[in-house]
Order: sequence, then structure tokens, then C-alpha cells
Amino acid sequence: MRCMSIDQAASDEKLARWLQEGSSEAFDEIMSRYKGRLYAFICRYVADRDEAYDLLQESFITIYQKIHLYDPNRKFSTWAFQVALNKCRDWGRKKTLTRILPFSAFDKTDGQTDFIENIADQGGTPEQILIGRSELEVLAKAVAKLSDKLKTPLIMCVLEDMSQEDCAGILGVSQKTVETRIYRARKKLTEITSSGTVHSP
Repeated sequence: MRCMSIDQAASDEKLARWLQEGSSEAFDEIMSRYKGRLYAFICRYVADRDEAYDLLQESFITIYQKIHLYDPNRKFSTWAFQVALNKCRDWGRKKTLTRILPFSAFDKTDGQTDFIENIADQGGTPEQILIGRSELEVLAKAVAKLSDKLKTPLIMCVLEDMSQEDCAGILGVSQKTVETRIYRARKKLTEITSSGTVHSP
């Protein structure tokens, strides 16, 4: 394993190239930079902190083992989040029972803004329907009812404050598609919370 001194100001892409060359120090720096961001994303996706930690470890193992597949001409963050998203989807496919998303998964993490403030749009949106902690829990459960196609961009762009451009790159769709899916997700949340079906199994 190659040893080298890591420049703390080096870009993520440069770190990835060094990792491809065998630098364990580069991998340590990548973990330091991404463990918080990836954990927050995974935790909100799977709504289980222990499961999220395991998936985070699996994500870093894959990043280390598959780094040769990374194209240095692409943003490293896009590739890293793709790895984490694939782990989440694999986890979801293994589940046979519907999981209810707990409110705790939407607590502030690493300076993230409040879930209900971010998820709301400017007009007639969920925060105008739901007031108080119990109602926020209802909204969190409503998010769990969204399809993967709608839930993923909502979590990435609204909760993780990721740009629609980066989200589009991770999902392999156009930026317009991301925008449309977020709009549909917000609309669906309003429908679910207004109809009262959020409590149904």
C-alpha cells in the first residue's frame, strides 16, 4: 500500500485518483469528508440508525474495492452517492414488510435545516396542514409511503440540500425530471396527509 502525505486542500477527485494509485491516506481523507454526509442520507432513506451505520460501512467498502471503476472526469460526490443509494435500494429490496419512517430520522443532522421547513413549498403545502410534533410524525410516515422514484430526489434535494444538477447526475436523469419528481412528491404528500390515509398499513 502506497504511503503519501495528503494535501488537505486537495479536491475529492484528486483524492480518488490517489486512491486508485493505492494511497490509504487518500481513503482515510475521503472517509473523513463523506462519512457525515453519506450517513445522514442513508439514515433518512432507511429510517434506522443501526441499519444506516451498517450500510455506511458497506458503502465505504464498495468505494474502496470499486474505486478503479470511478471516472476521474466525473464529480466524485456523484459517484459516492450513487454507491450509497445502491446500497439503500439493495437493503429495501430485502425487506418483506413495510417500514414506518420514524420522526427521529428527520431530526437536524450536521446543520441540516428542519424537515418540515424544507419539505414545504411556498403555497398550500404540508406545513399548512400539519401543526405540532404529532403531525410532523404523520408527515414523516407519509414520506415512507412515497415510491422510491419520488422519495429519493426529495431526500437528496430537500433534506440533504443537494443541487438538482448533482441529484440528476446520481439518478441518471435530467435536471427537469428531478424537478418534476420533487413537485410530484410534494403534491403526493399533501394528498396523503389531507386524505388521512397515512395511518393505513
